[in-house]
Amino acid sequence: MNAARFWERYKVAFILWIVMSVLFGITWYGAVYVSQRNFLKEKESKLLSYVKILNSYLGSRDYDEILREAGVENAGRDEKMRVLNQELSDISEIVGNSCDGLGVGYYSLDMEALLTYSPSADFGHMVGLPIAEERQGRLAMAENKTMVTSENNTTRGSIMHAMLPIERKGRVIGYIFANESLTDISAQLNANSRNIFILMSLCYIGAISLILLFFKQSAIDVNRIIDGVQNMKDDLRKRVPPVKGNLRSIVESINTMADDLLKADEEKLALADAANQAQRDFLARMSHEIRTPMNGVLGMTRMALQTNPTGKQLDYLKKIQASAAILLGVINDILDFSKIEAGKMELEPHDFKPKEMVETIQELVRHRVEEKHLELVITVDESVPEWVYGDSVKISQILLNLLGNSVKFTLKGFVSLNIKCKTLSSQVLRLYCDVEDSGIGMSAEQKQNLFKPFSQAERSTTRKFGGTGLGLSISKALVEMMRGCITLESEPDKGSRFSFYVDIQESAGGIKEGEAVKNAAKTEKQTVEPPPYKGLEFLLVEDNEINQEIASTLLGEFGARVDIAANGEEALKAFLEKDYAIIFMDVRMPVMDGLEATRRIRSTGKHDAAAIPIIAMTASAMNEEKAECKKAGMNDHISKPIEIDAIKRVITHAVSGGYV
Repeated sequence: MNAARFWERYKVAFILWIVMSVLFGITWYGAVYVSQRNFLKEKESKLLSYVKILNSYLGSRDYDEILREAGVENAGRDEKMRVLNQELSDISEIVGNSCDGLGVGYYSLDMEALLTYSPSADFGHMVGLPIAEERQGRLAMAENKTMVTSENNTTRGSIMHAMLPIERKGRVIGYIFANESLTDISAQLNANSRNIFILMSLCYIGAISLILLFFKQSAIDVNRIIDGVQNMKDDLRKRVPPVKGNLRSIVESINTMADDLLKADEEKLALADAANQAQRDFLARMSHEIRTPMNGVLGMTRMALQTNPTGKQLDYLKKIQASAAILLGVINDILDFSKIEAGKMELEPHDFKPKEMVETIQELVRHRVEEKHLELVITVDESVPEWVYGDSVKISQILLNLLGNSVKFTLKGFVSLNIKCKTLSSQVLRLYCDVEDSGIGMSAEQKQNLFKPFSQAERSTTRKFGGTGLGLSISKALVEMMRGCITLESEPDKGSRFSFYVDIQESAGGIKEGEAVKNAAKTEKQTVEPPPYKGLEFLLVEDNEINQEIASTLLGEFGARVDIAANGEEALKAFLEKDYAIIFMDVRMPVMDGLEATRRIRSTGKHDAAAIPIIAMTASAMNEEKAECKKAGMNDHISKPIEIDAIKRVITHAVSGGYV
């Protein structure tokens, strides 16, 4: 066969081979570049998330405050180091051990020493040592700026380093860090590049083979492979069907590679689930540990106010009560924000009356408006139906956040709320809400970051008016959860106007008791004098002595007799010995927790075991714990700090047979 004839016969195959080779090179380079860039961004994001978890554990405290709480503020450096390490090492170990190759810890600028470096099994010998002058941590503290950078010549060699300065009271006191070896990262990048190269090489070889088979009239196998790879692209669980001949090994290799990629995806999902579970456990623990002492502060203050204190004592107690209420609002904002960040905030829709919701909100903000001598104007348009179906609690939370902001930043003039409704379809309604004020207003620059977490118009605003800067961020997230949108119009010294809409549904009514507008954890309420329930006996199950005193006093105000059990085991014994009208059950207790105690009470076989109302009374505000309480057999849930309105509601419901 002469050259001209050979070229004529195989020129198409040769041209296709050249095109395929060029495309292979370009595609492989692009895939590796994009993969590496995304991988490094993901690494940076993870390292930042680790330092944020450590920072959230530290909260608003500084190192000096921890030392004061431990009573060692005047101790020597070694003792201070020991106390700080003891306080911070638990969370450092949890985070440090959550991922192979990770190193995390806290640094003190005053002591010029590493307070923790976890996992301590690998890096514990570094605790107490200062960082070198050329280390990036010093630049992060000097500039008070969060950084993610690469560093060489460290104790671990070359690392990717995330650093978050710790600023307290206008001064940087140290920084939090998380790092991972660049050697490990490079190995992972090389492995990814190698996998991409292998997969693309297989595809390249397969394509060349297909071209050869095409010229050998094996179009059937070619089509089967093309269809299989196309299906695999849409669904990695699918496989290329088997073929005969030379292409069989290639198909097997592609399917094996797909198995490896699918396994890697499953491992990644499992790791993400574990991280989410750790975050949920952390939120539940923090919710319980913070709200329990807050219940003591608010409860004891309320009891002290009922003892006819003197004028100065009354003033002090009212200020304590107001400050505790503000602190509780801050705590709830942070927990709400954490639940939103963790994806655990859920909608709880029900039937409700918008006008009744607005009336409740008006009562909650009225006293703050009157204190500042402002005019409060609330209008509900005739287009708003009497009954709708939606999450009135979260709508109320949004409105209270916006109205609270307007009252806070308005020195004179008015605050107004206007609500109207528009029908989108036979079932879907769109609720429009406008909150307007004549307050200080904002410039265009100040409005840019207003809906971002922990942001306010400027620092002077925070100093003058206070606040966490989370309210608007939470409101925006809640609005978007309800398929809505929130906007802002404002000019300096001309007031502000917040407008948002949410999608709800039309309802025929029939609201159930207990589903009305409530915002117990975030607002102040007008309490109602409880009716007497003389002759009734309640069982209070609570391990904390202060909370025992508070809860028994509140329950005693209803005229009932209260017996106390310090744990679930004592509660079970008391239940078997006496008949009670209601059992108020704490959840987290030593010896036997409230969930196990409830299950055992329900299974005793006593005549009232199935019917007695058991009310969870717990510091946790997480939906998961509420679901666990219901699953264990509890009838209702009261969150701490305890409010007398909530107790009145469950007692009235129980006495009327509402839980049967």
